[in-house]
Order: sequence, then structure tokens, then C-alpha cells
Amino acid sequence: MNSLQKRVAYVMSISAEQLRDMVPRQSGIRFTDCPNCETGAQDRADWEWTPQAPRQIKCKGCGAVYPNNPKYPDDKFIEVAAPEGTHRYHYYEREDGYRIFFRAAADDLARVYLVERCRDLARLYATTKDEKYACGAAIILVRFAEVYPTWAYRFDFPFSQKKFAPYNQNRIPDFDPSRVCRWRSGWCWSASMDISFELLETYDILKSWPGLDRMAGGGARRMIEEDLLTAMVEFVMGFRETNNNMAPRMWRDFVYAGRVLERPEWVQEALKRLDTFMEEHFLYDGHWKETAPSYCSQVAGQLRMVTRVLSGYTPPESAPADLAAAFKKTLARTRAGIKALESAVASTRMPHGGFVTINDTWARPRKTRTDTKPLLLPGLGLAVLGGGEDHRQMYAWLNYTSGWEHKHYDALSLGLFAHGHELLRDIGYTHTRWRSWVSCTASHNTVVVDGVNSGHNRDHAKHRLRVFATDGKGFHLTEAESDTAYPDTAGRYRRTLVCVGENATDAYLIDVFQVHGGNQHDYLLHGTAAEDSTAKVDGVRLQPFTGSLMNPGATFESPQGERDVTEAGAEYGFVRNLTSGAATGGVRLDLRLSSDQKIGTRTHLVAQEGDTVYLGEAPRIRQAEHHDDLLKNYYAPFFCLRRRGENLSSTFVAVHEPVNGRAKVRGITTTELDGALLIAIQRGESGMDYFLMALDDTSVSVAARAGEAELRFEGRWGLARTRNGKASALHTIDANVLALNGTGIEGIPAYQGSVRAVDRGATAEGGSRGSFVVAETIAADAKFGALLIEFADTTVRGYNITRIEPLADGTRLHVAEDPALEVRDDTVLLTSYPQRTIAGGTVRYRLPVVGSLRCPSTPSRNSTYE
Repeated sequence: MNSLQKRVAYVMSISAEQLRDMVPRQSGIRFTDCPNCETGAQDRADWEWTPQAPRQIKCKGCGAVYPNNPKYPDDKFIEVAAPEGTHRYHYYEREDGYRIFFRAAADDLARVYLVERCRDLARLYATTKDEKYACGAAIILVRFAEVYPTWAYRFDFPFSQKKFAPYNQNRIPDFDPSRVCRWRSGWCWSASMDISFELLETYDILKSWPGLDRMAGGGARRMIEEDLLTAMVEFVMGFRETNNNMAPRMWRDFVYAGRVLERPEWVQEALKRLDTFMEEHFLYDGHWKETAPSYCSQVAGQLRMVTRVLSGYTPPESAPADLAAAFKKTLARTRAGIKALESAVASTRMPHGGFVTINDTWARPRKTRTDTKPLLLPGLGLAVLGGGEDHRQMYAWLNYTSGWEHKHYDALSLGLFAHGHELLRDIGYTHTRWRSWVSCTASHNTVVVDGVNSGHNRDHAKHRLRVFATDGKGFHLTEAESDTAYPDTAGRYRRTLVCVGENATDAYLIDVFQVHGGNQHDYLLHGTAAEDSTAKVDGVRLQPFTGSLMNPGATFESPQGERDVTEAGAEYGFVRNLTSGAATGGVRLDLRLSSDQKIGTRTHLVAQEGDTVYLGEAPRIRQAEHHDDLLKNYYAPFFCLRRRGENLSSTFVAVHEPVNGRAKVRGITTTELDGALLIAIQRGESGMDYFLMALDDTSVSVAARAGEAELRFEGRWGLARTRNGKASALHTIDANVLALNGTGIEGIPAYQGSVRAVDRGATAEGGSRGSFVVAETIAADAKFGALLIEFADTTVRGYNITRIEPLADGTRLHVAEDPALEVRDDTVLLTSYPQRTIAGGTVRYRLPVVGSLRCPSTPSRNSTYE
């Protein structure tokens, strides 16, 4: 209570007339920049506002005060019709014609302050029953009810010219109706928040206070209920539903308003929209349709808001007969959806507790994780490899996310966290003016083809998971490909990522990136975005490079706003301080933290004749936070291995090792063998590792000699480890055999065939949400990778197996995800977001099998994994 009393101290110290006068007579504007400096971001300065001077704002960055600033006069205005005359919106006009509304910005900040104090006063009354608090809250509430019906509606969007419509015309003229409703508003800056929850709560508390009947000539209740709260609800309900990430917040307000004003039809409308939302707008693994963990978390939080308000609601006797049944059904479905969402959110947290920063996800460390395990979120499109506990955790990811909302141009990018630090990064989200750098392909650890951005997989159809498998201890592998990254250029765009080792003290990543097509391939790596770091390249003699990595003819202009788009082919214009050198053979890149040079990554790459290495610096953005003027202060190492030629066919091979002190990987060599790739990893006294993989889509059969190792392999993927010249561990995925120096393992090829039946629905055993029935008899005691379900249009969906159930005539494969599909004659209907119909009723499956053999050996002091 003391904190509430402190917050309301000022409004309680002024007269009722002064308090009424503080309430804005006109609607405000949120997105207001300071023309005198570059502090702030997203078209909004960091403003200082006080209730002692409610019509004034001061920029915290430069100290400029508005309005009535002689350097930036707001002597122009827009007039909007009001019930008694007009409302004037004064503005300062920049040289480019953009209008800045200082007075409206002050009004918006006053509105925010007063609704919070109004609720604070009501809560104090509820606690103390002291009528002075009720009176103060009622003065503000009634005054808002008086002025709100006269407020202009407006379009308040960053970097866009603000537009207004009079009080009696609640839609903005010349406005594209296909755009989401959230930027057209009457109360707040977004229609998603245009029903004031604070004022609803205030009235909920004050409804029984007799003093209301003495206010506004006895008309206070009618004004509050009809002119303010009902008007807000009807305005928002009138928009076409877009099911965006802010929608649950609106439905919470529908429900609460229905409770407070006894309007069960509003509750029913919220339930109807919520039911559709839960059925149609989530991916089949439970993740929200926007493939950014931050937005998954946001939607989960807003759904929890809805359920809290619903939980306290009992339909009145006057409610429609079907409301009670709909209420129970929708509440149960929403709670189940929240559970799936929360599981998806938890899975995407890195060891420091922050979300993996893919797409528009904020980099915000929180409570640390105690351990890391490999995981696959197949609907989201995220494969995590690694392991370990506490400070030994290693968390690496392959990002093959789809979609387009809050999505980056980041096809098949990777990241790495180890030794308590982000080492190979994805920047994540920003609202600064350099957002175009954050989202472009060149800002990610991936391959750029022909100097332009990769494409979006909007319909979740052409990014394919090819394998995800793990032995559960120290061998984890995933592979994905994209047909939409460069559809007119690259016939193949495929990445294989392998984690070898149990934790950050011993593990490393094998990275194989195949790109076929195009005339320029750039393999890119970036240093951490979390702090200062350094870079050093060995194997190449670097010289200052005064040219540009941009495409010929492209022109780079530094973006002036978050919505500015960089010219195609000019994204490399953000990179500075370049050096370059010709590369052939082994190249080594060391990235180290400036704060502790022992910690970082060592990457070994294999270059071929004609390749060029570039080393420079690129923006890392994060520490600038919401301040455009700080962007120039934060850069990170940028590495590019560029290959040029006509209709290129590249296989980039790299090994990334997180280090904390001495690196264990000493070098790598690669050999192509009749459709297979052999990578030899030299680990000094820790021995040699040999990784073999089929480069195409079928198994290979090869016999090879590498130094003192004689290898025989039949299959798709295999790893052989040696200690003291002898085999210490053998691993296979979808393979018949792997042998090293006479020690071998007989693997099992992937099971495959047609799906006979699909069942949806949770089962009591094993955490399953559905199952697939196949004709083949599958060994229940084998170790399996992710189940791959393949459709006639080449779409592939991955599923995590929870249980193998033998049947009399086949096998039932229980999966953790909702199968989210229905087979109908000669078509398949995908029922999760985005819903679509696939021609061709054949559904096939592929289930890779993992084989492992660990041989007795003398443990190495440098290795935890044998």
C-alpha cells in the first residue's frame, strides 16, 4: 500500500479542477521523434514528462524542450472536427516533409500517467475504504468519459505520416483495409490496446461507490458505461479480426468488459475468436505461427491473461444458452494450448536463460538452465545440438525456420553458445534504424548466394528437415535444406551440422554446407553480439582492402529509420575495415572475447584455389538498445570466405570448436570419394575422428585409407573415433556398416514406407499427441532419429518419437507433436498453421536408426567422451 500511496501523492495534492484539467482534451501521438538529436529509436525519443508540466516534454538525450522551441516551431497544424468546433494538432515539419507532433506526444504521456494513477486510487479505496481515494479516481474516470467521445481517431505508426479522422468517423480515410487494425486507434496508439483495462478495473471497483451518483449531474454512471467503456469495446470489435500476436489481449478486454458491464454477448464473441485462434494459428509442435520465440512467449503470456479473466467469470442467467458450454470447451482448449506453448518457450532457452535469438527475438538473459540436451522443434524449424551441465553446457543450433512475419532472411543459419557465453551469434530483434542489417542474410552465419538476400518459405513447404538423430550422449546430427532460399539460382542449398562430444570442454561442430548454382558463394561467420571480441586468421596473408563486398552497381545508404530497406545487393555496405587475401587449403579463424582471450571459438575451414578470405567488422546492434545514436559504437568481427565462378557447385567444410584455453582440434582434411565426403579431424593426443557422409540422397559404399586408418562405410552418415590408433567409438545413422582398422559396427538402414493411418489426440502414456501407423515391423528397442513424414509435393514434416508400439500387422509410431493432418481420398489436408491442401493422398515416412559402439580404450585426460 505504501508504494500506491507514493504513486498517487501528487494527484492527491492538487485540486479537483487541476486534476480534471490534466486530462488531455485531444487524443495523443506515441511515435514522436526528437529533431534535435539521434537518441531513441523506432521514431520515438526518450522523453521526460512530469505531471507538474503536463503539456511539455523534454528529450533525455539532448535536453531540448518542446513545444514552443524556437529552433523547431510547431506553428503548423491540422484541424479535425470536434463536437464544439475543432481540435488542432500542431506539428513541426522537417525538411523532408515529415510532421512531428510535440503537443500530442505530451497528451499521450499524460493519458498513460493518469490511467495508471486512476487505477492506483481505486485500489487504495478498495483496500482502505477511504472515500478520498474513490473521489480522486472518479474525477479522472468521469473526465475521460467526458472528453473521449470528442477525440479524433488516428493512424500512429513509426516513420509514417500521422493521419487523423474526426470523432464521428472511426475509420481513417485512404487507409488500406487489408492492414492490421492495430495501428488505427481512438484511445491508445494501437487498437489492440484501445479498451482500457485500467479504467475497466477502476470502474469495477467504483461501481458500488455511492459517490458516483453525485457526479456529472447524476449522469456519471451512464457516461462511464456508454460514452467511454462501451464505445471503446464497440470500436475495437468493429475491426476485421486478424488473429495477430496482440489479439488475445483484446479478447481479455472483451471478457472483462462483459463481466463489468454485464454484457455476456461480448464474452461470447471473445470465446468464438479465441476458439478459432487456438485451432488455426499454431504450428503443429505447439509453437505460435510467428517463428520467433519472443513472440511465442508474448502470445503465451496474453493467453494466460485471457484465462485468468475467464476463470473468474460465471455466465449470468440471461446469457445465451450455449455460452456455458462454449465457455468450458474454449477454456480447456486454451489451457492445453498454453501448456504446449510454454513447453515450446522453455525449449528455446539457451544456457544463460535467454531465448535463442532467431528471427525477431530479444536477447535477454534470464534464469540460467542447469543442463542442455539435443532437441528438435520441428514446427518452429529449430534443431539444437549439444549437451552438458552448468558451466560446461554447449548449445548449438541450426535454424531452418519458415514463415514471413517477424522473420529474417536467414535460411539455414547456425549459432553457438558455450563456456557461459554466446560465441557465434544471431543478433535477434531490434527497433533501431539498422534493422535491415539485423534481418538480412549477410548478418547471419550462413551462405549468401550472388550477394543478395535468401527468400522466405512463406507456406512452410520448402524448408525440409532431412535428418535429426542423436545417440543421447556425444553424437548428434541434423541436416536441412531449402528450396526457397534461392529458388531461381541454387538447385541445392543444404546444411549438415554434427556435434561430437558431450559438453563444451570436449565437443566441436562439423559443418558441411552444399550449394549448387549461382556465380558467387559467400560462407559467413560473425563474432558474438553480446560483447566486444577479436578475430585472427591464419593460413591467409591479409592486406587492407579498399573495395566493397557489395554487388557491382549497388549503392549503400545508411538507413535513417527502422522501416528503411537496404537496396538489394548493398547489404554488405554495413561492413567496415576490411582486409582480404587469397586462400587455398587450410584456413583457421580464431574469435575470442576481449574480456577473456581464453574463451571463444576456433574454426578450421578448407578453401580451394581461387577463394578469397575477407575479415572486417559488422554492426552487432544489441548494446545500442533503443538508441540510434549509439549504433556506431558496437561492431563485431565479420568473416567471409568468397568463392566465384560460373554455375558454382560448392561444398564448404568447417569445424567449429568452442574453446576455453587450449584448442583440441589441430586441423582438418577433406576427401571426396565417389558420392561421399570424408572429413578427418586431427585432435592431437586426443586422437583422430573421421566423419563420412553421402553427398546426395542415397547411401554410399566406400573404402578409404586416411593416414593409418582403413575405413569401410555403407550408408548415409557415420563417425569413427580413434585413440592411440585404435577405434574407440563408432556411430552410424541410416547405415549398414562402419569399420575402422578391423573394428566395425553393423548398423540398420532407415525404415521407410507408406503411412497407413494417422491418429490425432493425446494418449495417457508417453506424452504423445498423436500417432502414425505403418506396415513395417519396427524394432522397439532400437534408437531412432526424428520421424520424417513426406508428402506428394515434397513437403517434409519431422516428429519426435515418444513410443514404438508393435501391432499385429505393423507398428504404431507415437509422436510428441500433433500430426495435424487428415488424409482425404487423393488429398492431404494440413490442419495446423498454415492450413493447406496437398494434391496426392500418398503419405510416406522415413525413420532413421542410430547405431553406436564404444570400444574399451585408455581414457584421455583431454576427453570426457570416448
